[in-house]
Amino acid sequence: MKTFEIEVVRTYTTTIEVEVPDNLMASDLERIAISSVGPFGKDDVSEKEEDIYDEIWDQIGEKELEQMDTDLLEIKVKEQTQ
Repeated sequence: MKTFEIEVVRTYTTTIEVEVPDNLMASDLERIAISSVGPFGKDDVSEKEEDIYDEIWDQIGEKELEQMDTDLLEIKVKEQTQ
């Protein structure tokens, strides 16, 4: 049996709206959104920020699934050698 790696390249923009406490700024949300919180995280974020991170990425994930019907830019198939 052969194994292949298939890489699909697509492009789209995902926009969501998220409600956060009044004391947070755009820079805070950017930091939270790109942080590696969770079981493998090393970043210094609070428990509240982890909740915001989860909310942001839950919404982004849902929106991206809706957008999967987008133009295919490129596909690459490579046979994996054992």
